[in-house]
Amino acid sequence: MNKKIIYSLSCFLLFIILSILIVFDKTKGFDTFIYNIVTFKMNDILTIINKIFTFLGSTLFIVLLSVFFFFFFLIKKEKNSSFIVAAVIIISTVFNNVVKLIIRRERPKVLALVVEKSFSFPSGHTMASVSLYGILLYMVIKSNLSKNQKILISTLLVLIATLVALSRIYLGAHFASDIIGGALLSLALLFLEISYIDKKKLL
Repeated sequence: MNKKIIYSLSCFLLFIILSILIVFDKTKGFDTFIYNIVTFKMNDILTIINKIFTFLGSTLFIVLLSVFFFFFFLIKKEKNSSFIVAAVIIISTVFNNVVKLIIRRERPKVLALVVEKSFSFPSGHTMASVSLYGILLYMVIKSNLSKNQKILISTLLVLIATLVALSRIYLGAHFASDIIGGALLSLALLFLEISYIDKKKLL
């Protein structure tokens, strides 16, 4: 069993454990603690900044960015890369919606700076961000870019995904455990997908 499969199974296991804790309402203290830290310096400027980052993980932006890279890779005659980007987002979306319907967790009862109507766990913005920015990160690492370029772009991708996740807590859209759950599930799927990509030598 290769390392990526082990990482994937580990993330799935942690996700299942977290899901059980959420079902039995055992994360309340942790969620409240993290929310208080993230919103400690809440002000109008930070709210605007967080709304910008939350947009970078929104359905509209993720779909537009995915479509952009789909055609970008097609133009470069890298058909596999195009379909990998599309597949990763579709798989992430399907898993997110299925788990939301199974767990059916209500949104946090805190100051809501954005309006959300779907269930809370796991965070869709976090899953979409980790999935898209994560697979782009993998492609950057596999590319022929220079070491400094790889470090710069990789750091930027990780930073964006992290700030998207934190913005969901700040804006009152998600519990911290929703964010962790979304990240774990996306990472589990990503490691599995990357293992398949490597095995089939698609990149």
